[in-house]
Amino acid sequence: MIAALLLAAMPSIVPWPRSVRVGTGTFTWQRAPRLAAHVYVHRDPALGDEGYALTVTARGAQAWANTHAGLFYAAQTFAQLDLRAGAAAHPMQIRDRPLYRWRGIHLDAARHFFDVRTVERYVDVAAHYKLNVFHWHLTDDQAWRLPVPGYSALTARGYSYTDAEVREVVRYAAQRYVTVLPEIEMPAHSAAAITAYPEYGCGRSDLLCATPATYAFLEAALNHVFTLFPGEYVHAGGDEVPGTFDEPAFFSPVEAYVRAHNRRMAGWSEILSSRLSTSSVVMAWNSMRRAAEAARRGNDAVVTGWPLYFDAAQGDASQEPRATVHMSTLAEVYSWSVMPDGLTPEQQAHVLGGEGALWTERIRTPQHLFYMLLPRELALAEILWTPHGNKNWAGFLQRLSAQFSWLDARGYPFRIPNAAIDVTGGRVVFTPVAGHVQNVDAWTDASSVVVRLSAPIAGLVRYTRDGTSPSSSAPAYTKPLTLGLSLGGTAIVRAAAFFHGRGGATTECRIHRVRAGTVPNAAHSWSRLVSP
Repeated sequence: MIAALLLAAMPSIVPWPRSVRVGTGTFTWQRAPRLAAHVYVHRDPALGDEGYALTVTARGAQAWANTHAGLFYAAQTFAQLDLRAGAAAHPMQIRDRPLYRWRGIHLDAARHFFDVRTVERYVDVAAHYKLNVFHWHLTDDQAWRLPVPGYSALTARGYSYTDAEVREVVRYAAQRYVTVLPEIEMPAHSAAAITAYPEYGCGRSDLLCATPATYAFLEAALNHVFTLFPGEYVHAGGDEVPGTFDEPAFFSPVEAYVRAHNRRMAGWSEILSSRLSTSSVVMAWNSMRRAAEAARRGNDAVVTGWPLYFDAAQGDASQEPRATVHMSTLAEVYSWSVMPDGLTPEQQAHVLGGEGALWTERIRTPQHLFYMLLPRELALAEILWTPHGNKNWAGFLQRLSAQFSWLDARGYPFRIPNAAIDVTGGRVVFTPVAGHVQNVDAWTDASSVVVRLSAPIAGLVRYTRDGTSPSSSAPAYTKPLTLGLSLGGTAIVRAAAFFHGRGGATTECRIHRVRAGTVPNAAHSWSRLVSP
């Protein structure tokens, strides 16, 4: 059932494990007491480690999986299906498994510190949407957030996590089948370490030297990472190293040390060289080409970078909180593929998946953090779970309302997608407005036009015609608007979607009436110029 694949990426459940008891017997679902549910662990190679089979009828549901992780994902899908009106009355069978095994989300806690409660909420929403890697960026130029025994100066000047807090986050994530990937940045982006211990510097305030003393320090840091984080991978950074620095020589002993402790090193694109062993994972942040090069060489690769950098703006910068100068819209994330072109099937197997990254140079508060994350994380979850041929943009947008209800009920901030403005009557063309991505000019030779407003989510669309932005007291759109136009005149329509009382960003269409035969030679549509 193809629809089930789309639903699987976007469940609507009470956070695990309060609602579900997984084992080889019965589990109960809080919101569906009328349905009996049973889960079974059995061997079905076609389902893999995270897949599941699910049968739902009016009498109850049964789920099968090879592992408890698969049962966890089955329980989430079951929950969403049960919440849909009448779903239990129509028998359905689902066989589902993820497209990629690395479905990651990153959090930079070095630039700005986020407490354990916020980190756990970050993990919660990731697990809710079946992401299974939490990449925790713990050190950078601004701060070192992880204590290292014998090196107390590292964390003396700012907030850091205690060992007990780290273990709590790791435990919390593991209960939700999320692996924590710790990152200790080296050799660049190390100003915090060098400020504490200047003897490890290498001429620049942010660059570690490849000296015995530096390696002794790094080994102590890695030893503590090995103690606190049981996962297979340790991220060693490696990005933005000056070209004159011998990065392959620096990383050779680090990689060997990580391998000697039965772990695998991960690093940013720049670690890829002829001296890197094929056991290390390359995270391609600045070029899909680097992911392809790694896969052809035999290294596993994870794709991140634009549009998966969620510190980028989601819309018109004048209406968004602080963000990078780049832009990453919900539609751009959903349309992205993390598989580089031109790889053989054997090489494609080395592309483990993808990861969204949230760098926090400009992000200080949990409110801002989650607004930048959501709803783009939902699109990320679907492109990493659902085969490309089963993706459906219109279906994804239709399912957003239920997800927004889930997020809203749990106090998560999120960006409400843009309202659309459609204009018909005579010949109408649309052109962009320089410097804006949510403002459009419409041109027509008609004396009147019909304006239709819509939003990709359930809820109200409010509008104004006086050039002001719609507030909660602005008129609600209920039927098409007929606007008369004078020759040479301009009508302005602004619209915003509202969800549970929250207002989204404003879109604007300036409708110009021109003389017959002088309509610009443009064929742009609203949907081509303005993304939700």
